[in-house]
Amino acid sequence: MYFSFYGFVFFINIIFTFAIFTPTGRYFHSSVLVDRKLYFSGGIEFPSINSNKFFYLDVSKPFNITDDVSIPWVDLTSTSSPSKYQDTACIGGNNHDQIFVLGGLPYNQSFVIQFDSSKQLWINITSTVNVPTNRYDISCTNFNNGLIAIFSGYSSSSTIANDLWILNTLALSWSLSNGTNAPLSRFGYCAITLPNDNILYIGGSSPANLSVYMPMNNLPLYNTKSDAWTNMSISGPTPPVRRYFSAVLSMFANLTSSSRIFILDVSRKDYYKWITEFTPNTTISNNANPTSNINPANTISSSTNTVVSDFKNLGLIIGATIGGVIFLIFLVASCIVTIK
Repeated sequence: MYFSFYGFVFFINIIFTFAIFTPTGRYFHSSVLVDRKLYFSGGIEFPSINSNKFFYLDVSKPFNITDDVSIPWVDLTSTSSPSKYQDTACIGGNNHDQIFVLGGLPYNQSFVIQFDSSKQLWINITSTVNVPTNRYDISCTNFNNGLIAIFSGYSSSSTIANDLWILNTLALSWSLSNGTNAPLSRFGYCAITLPNDNILYIGGSSPANLSVYMPMNNLPLYNTKSDAWTNMSISGPTPPVRRYFSAVLSMFANLTSSSRIFILDVSRKDYYKWITEFTPNTTISNNANPTSNINPANTISSSTNTVVSDFKNLGLIIGATIGGVIFLIFLVASCIVTIK
């Protein structure tokens, strides 16, 4: 009897070992990069399901986007991840291995939830003194080794001011900026920390009037060292106004149904410009052919990726076959023991 039970458990373990995790499509989720792992949290899954799924993509490994088996997704939903959407996430902590999920919906969860990526543990950060009001559709950005800034946002139950809050992820305390000339309140924008630790705010809409979009040729800049705001007048062909998009070094539209990519040149200290052309580093070979294979180390060829993918498929087949044979052996042996 015990023999049969152990065989059954062994077989179940084999099934889970060889199961492939592939996340479903979602929106209004948050993502952050920690130690070459791109983490994704929450969001809304089709058709309209508030998701608590938490997983990461290991971008240190090569993979092919047309082969689900080769994509190194890792599911961490079993860590009791929160069910949030329209939130934002940044890294912090002493070792830059802590994920802080801020704001979002629903309001009945902590405004700040921390994930320790080394211990794989979630922590609710509870504060009652000098904290921002509940809000969503914000974009956080980190700076100066452990500080995270959030600005304005949206709330269906109250009016959100044009306030900028700073979370010290080392002391787990909030402070409110006293900077003058702050820009108008906004939501659905993107915040980017520049190399000099200044924060640039792009796009968004007014929470007081959803039809009012923020201009793309005049962008607010927050100086984190002097706690002061300035407006950057941007030259070049200006992109259309927008909200609910993403931005890193470039940005792409979401609800505006556009596939165009816009590039903002911030290489000069006091002069930013929207550009339509980009010249890569001349040391990079121009003979490389576009491919759907993604290799972080740029050391594995397309043919090698194909071989690796075939090897993985073969490994799955062999593993599943061996597992099935072992299970049958255990099953037969347990039946003999039971009969005796």
